[in-house]
Amino acid sequence: MNRHIKKYYFYFLARIFDAVGLHQKSVPYYAETIRFRSFFWDSQTRYAEAIAKNPKKITLQIQGGIGDFLQFLPFILKHKSYSYTVLTHFLYAESFFKALGIKVKKYYFYTNWEDYVGLRDRLQKVPDNYICPRTLFFKTNPFVNTKKKVLKKPYVVGIHMGSSKLAAGKALSQDFVIKLLSFLTKSKYKIILFGTKDELKSFHTKSSHHITLAQDRDVIKNLSLVTQCDLMIGSDSAFKTMSSMLKIPSIVLHKDNANRFRDRTFIEPYVKAHCMYVYKYQRLEGKEVDTALAFTIANINALFKAS
Repeated sequence: MNRHIKKYYFYFLARIFDAVGLHQKSVPYYAETIRFRSFFWDSQTRYAEAIAKNPKKITLQIQGGIGDFLQFLPFILKHKSYSYTVLTHFLYAESFFKALGIKVKKYYFYTNWEDYVGLRDRLQKVPDNYICPRTLFFKTNPFVNTKKKVLKKPYVVGIHMGSSKLAAGKALSQDFVIKLLSFLTKSKYKIILFGTKDELKSFHTKSSHHITLAQDRDVIKNLSLVTQCDLMIGSDSAFKTMSSMLKIPSIVLHKDNANRFRDRTFIEPYVKAHCMYVYKYQRLEGKEVDTALAFTIANINALFKAS
């Protein structure tokens, strides 16, 4: 059966079981649906509801990196008593979930794609184990209790150039970031520069009245600062997912390559919701730096002019 037909087949089977109250049977079919398309129609919402109504005990898998964790968090924080396992490349996952008061049954760590596929396929064979439901937007910020920021001058722009160790080539080039910083500084914007100490030391910049360095080893502390931004500019990373889930306008620059999971899970839904603007590059160097910068500046001007 064609993969595009499969998602319809599994979705409608799940709906039928839901309609007759057999939620323990609808859960695995919703899980299959989202395996083929993460946010297919209302499948994630119905999947979460079916799990909550399911009388059978199951274990939910939290897979991926920090960006994935963020989309899983709304469900997890609402259902902390459920059984969870974590399959991730993020080395500090245990401290991340512990800080949020989430108990995890077991952690599985991988360092490359092959390890991930092997662990994932092994866990798929374990009875009553399903992927955790995702959510596109936060209703409330999971890290800080604060009201929505009022948009006023001086505007605050967040920048994240880095990427995970598993995603080589996703980081923004230093040349692009230096030129962007120059424009923002001359235009009197406040800046929050997100990254590790190693990533940020090359800019020879210190925190000041106009620039804040978000470089704490505790990623939650850095993610908490995203809510202070009026705009986020960055690579395909967890920080753009955080800003998008908070409905903070985000300009994302990523390599122009085929990646259906990235596009359908972390890009297209937010573009459709008009909170993300995307520039796809071949190589972010040379003349393309200037082209990417022009795209970014045009969107910055349009956003703040409209406000």
